[in-house]
Amino acid sequence: MQIGKNSSLSLNELKGALLRNEHGAEFRIHDFFVQLDDATKVLVSIREYDDEGNLEDGSCGVYLSSLKNWSIQLQRGYSND
Repeated sequence: MQIGKNSSLSLNELKGALLRNEHGAEFRIHDFFVQLDDATKVLVSIREYDDEGNLEDGSCGVYLSSLKNWSIQLQRGYSND
């Protein structure tokens, strides 16, 4: 399957997706937000998995633009609660 270069998704469709950074650490997308003083920079609220494979309680925000070298796996049906 090829994805066209002009394809798009709503950010809501990415909630719950599995992310993996360059070092192999895994995270789940929890939500998206912007700071009102600079709404051009989208932040992604992510939750990290601990060493036992459980999601940690807290989340942190990272800029969407900083995730360009991360991999993403869309996960339908994943509960984001």
